[in-house]
Amino acid sequence: MADAPGSDDLISELASQLGAARDAGGLEPLDLAGRARLLRIARDVAHVTERQNAPLAAFLIGRFVQGAVLSGVSQTEALDEAASVVRALIGDGAG
Repeated sequence: MADAPGSDDLISELASQLGAARDAGGLEPLDLAGRARLLRIARDVAHVTERQNAPLAAFLIGRFVQGAVLSGVSQTEALDEAASVVRALIGDGAG
């Protein structure tokens, strides 16, 4: 088995390989600030609701951000909007 990439490289490598797996094109990971923001949102969801909701919320947020980017919105702006929606649902602990 090949050496697994470090945690910093894993997300970039995963994005690259998922993009190539179905010719999905340039699937780009969030930058470090975006990653930190998404992880804070997931943490808040896990603490305020059932823990299992955190990865599911992150998945939904990712799909939302992807759709927003495809329609011309920046990743940062889409993530900010998603954080606002989560904050409205669970309170001020979000993102």
